[in-house]
Amino acid sequence: MKKQILSFVLVAAMAGTIVTGCSSEKKAGGSDTTKMDSASTTTPPPAATDTAKKDTVKKDTAKKM
Repeated sequence: MKKQILSFVLVAAMAGTIVTGCSSEKKAGGSDTTKMDSASTTTPPPAATDTAKKDTVKKDTAKKM
C-alpha cells in the first residue's frame, strides 16, 4: 500500500512540474529575462588583455635546394 501511495505522489509531482514548466502562459507581474541590465549599458566591458608571449625564435626563410 505504501508503494502505491508513493508512486501516486511521484507521478502527481512529475505531472505538476511538466505542466508548470511547459506552460506557455506568461505571468503579468513576471520579470522579462530579455531586458539588459542598466549597469551593462552605461559602462563598456573591460578590454581583454593579450597574455600570449611573442615568438622569439627566428625562422629560416631561405630556400634550400
